[in-house]
Amino acid sequence: MRTALFVSFLLGVAALPAQDREFGVAVPTTLTEMRAEPEAFKNVLVQFTVQFASLGRIANPFFTKFTPTDFANFYVWGDEQPIWQQAAYDKVFGMMFLGKSHPKLEALYSLRLYERVLVTGVVRNTFQGVPWIEVTDFEKVGGQVDTAVLAHLYRGEKLMEQRLWQRATAELALVSGPGVPPHATRAAHRNLGICLMRTGEADLAAAYLQSAAAMAKGTDLEVESLLAMARAQPEEAIDRTVDSRGLKDSERPMWEAFDGDKPARTTKQLR
Repeated sequence: MRTALFVSFLLGVAALPAQDREFGVAVPTTLTEMRAEPEAFKNVLVQFTVQFASLGRIANPFFTKFTPTDFANFYVWGDEQPIWQQAAYDKVFGMMFLGKSHPKLEALYSLRLYERVLVTGVVRNTFQGVPWIEVTDFEKVGGQVDTAVLAHLYRGEKLMEQRLWQRATAELALVSGPGVPPHATRAAHRNLGICLMRTGEADLAAAYLQSAAAMAKGTDLEVESLLAMARAQPEEAIDRTVDSRGLKDSERPMWEAFDGDKPARTTKQLR
């Protein structure tokens, strides 16, 4: 009799919804991955880093537990999102919910724009391809972008599009520094590597690309390819067709510098 009751208990536990079970160890992921495959993360305990955007106002287009009475809503970007680019900045995510009885509610209300937060939570629902995430805990993470960092990255990439390599280098060299998060530093070093390759400074380009590759931990194949070129065939990356008309002497490519002197360089040394 007791055996039958125990078996019934086990069957009952197995039939419980996943959110009512013990979740165990959180799965490390990114917001981008969850947004791409929300169903794969449904009822899974996850952990990911975000950049805080703002508090929100709960919208409830279908029945969920996330009512304005019981939950605070907030908006974030994934830590991996390059928010100095317009498309990434516009792709803010608003389906983050923290219970109003949670002991860290006041800490949520005190978060500032761009602060980085390590979130632990559960994808409770998906609706129209969007995950709805209940935050079970969060803690601040050191480092964050600010308006100046975003401006230098933005201007640097715009100048690269115009093939104004030295001006782009000057902008991007101002990004790295204490408190700048890894994803922004990696982007700056990658772009500095490209700019320096285009102006024929292969050794310095390789140093920046090596730094970007190390931070990417083998996940950025483009950086790996650029690094290989900088080391083996740097001459192929030189931009020899830059139209330098209208440029100041200090902005001309190094191979056109007057009297064979290289223009002044503002690039910071790698730390």
